[in-house]
Amino acid sequence: MKDSPQIFIDQRGQQLRALVTDGSRVLATTTSPGPLDSPRGLQDLVAKLVAKAGRKPESAHLVIADDQVEFSTYRLQEMPQADVKKIVLRSISAATGEKEPIFRLTPLAPQQDKDVFLAEQIPRETVLRLRQHFAESGLQLASISTGLQANLAAFTVHRDEILQAHAIFDISPEAVTATFLSSTEVLHHETQSIQETDRDSSSDDEAGRGRALKRRLFSILNVIHGIYSQYMLANPLSPVEKVWLCGPESAIEGLTESLFDAMDVEVATFDLLAGQGYESLAFTPLAGLVTAQGKAGYVNFIPDEILKPVRVGNRTLALAAGGIVALALLAIAVASQLEIGRLERQIKNESAEVLALQVAAEAERGQAESLRFLKKLNDSAPPLYAILGEIANRLPAEIQLDGLNYRQENDIEEMELLAVTRHATPWQNERIFTALMTSLDGSQHIACKQEPDIAMLRSGEEKLIKIKVTCQMTSPERRP
Repeated sequence: MKDSPQIFIDQRGQQLRALVTDGSRVLATTTSPGPLDSPRGLQDLVAKLVAKAGRKPESAHLVIADDQVEFSTYRLQEMPQADVKKIVLRSISAATGEKEPIFRLTPLAPQQDKDVFLAEQIPRETVLRLRQHFAESGLQLASISTGLQANLAAFTVHRDEILQAHAIFDISPEAVTATFLSSTEVLHHETQSIQETDRDSSSDDEAGRGRALKRRLFSILNVIHGIYSQYMLANPLSPVEKVWLCGPESAIEGLTESLFDAMDVEVATFDLLAGQGYESLAFTPLAGLVTAQGKAGYVNFIPDEILKPVRVGNRTLALAAGGIVALALLAIAVASQLEIGRLERQIKNESAEVLALQVAAEAERGQAESLRFLKKLNDSAPPLYAILGEIANRLPAEIQLDGLNYRQENDIEEMELLAVTRHATPWQNERIFTALMTSLDGSQHIACKQEPDIAMLRSGEEKLIKIKVTCQMTSPERRP
């Protein structure tokens, strides 16, 4: 049986990069203008991949943009990893106000007598927003990773061959991300942006395009040289023996040769999808996530309590609520019948004395009148069980029944329905409200007398809409 297709998206930069897989096999790759959270960014990207692969993905994996990640470094005395996490958690909580911050620790090279850790923290609000954005496009966001974690996963195949240090330069049109590695540690990680004025390579003629390309190459070399120089000053005992290039700008003409001349080290392309598509170097971090799926050490920034929420269907909740209310009303009806039976027995036992005494007769007439009133009340009682069953069956799946209020004034009987639904986009809620009123209008027992009252409320982090509908009882079978 074939595996369900999955989509892997690199959100970093202004150009989205994505690939779709069937198990470990890459079916198609594509790029699309960003940003991801634009009105059509994600939908257009998925549509292009579906057109290429011929299959629609069911789940998604995201390399999140660097500007949505908070980086911080911690230098601590040697201690168990669990204690390190507690210290970092308290520090991030104090700085952000989040009780349970979402973060991951990556060990860096020790400094003197201190252990050093790089913490990557993503706000919980960002994770929830991204999950909702993907859900609106029909995709389950199954994992979120960072550029660092994606490149570490991709470089696992080369880690054992390191003797001193290797450097990965992930080059995009906007920035250069550098990661220096030993066989066991991350020695240094840094992202430097490329100045805005150095990014434009457009020109009307070939000579102009050539000059712009040279300026672009010089800008990249300048950023890499600055990062490399700072690394060598801080790590003189771990010289770089090999440089790896990946990212959409790593294939720029002359870059490999220029780096070799400037750094005097071996320079190679870091291409896990060589020969599988156009500009395959741009998809190396995503290919690393594909190979790391299901393996130990794979870093996912979506906590289990968000990834696997326990949900009960709205219709199930409505039926359960309706059943509970119906049982309560049935118990009231049984109690009324028992009370009527008790009164009847009392009147029968005292009938002889009532006939003999006028005062007793008057009392009997009063009791008889009460009995007739109770019987009339029982005969004319609303068929609440039938009404509740009808509402539960007709209630839209997006709406949960929250309460019922029944009141009677003179001969007018009304029922007030209270319901809640999740807050969604305006047109979706309008469809839900229309479906609610249509289902109530089709009832043979009640008739809505006015438009619903709508109010907003919040349950924890979830925004809800509370709906109140007032209906008039119309069932003929309740009439005396």
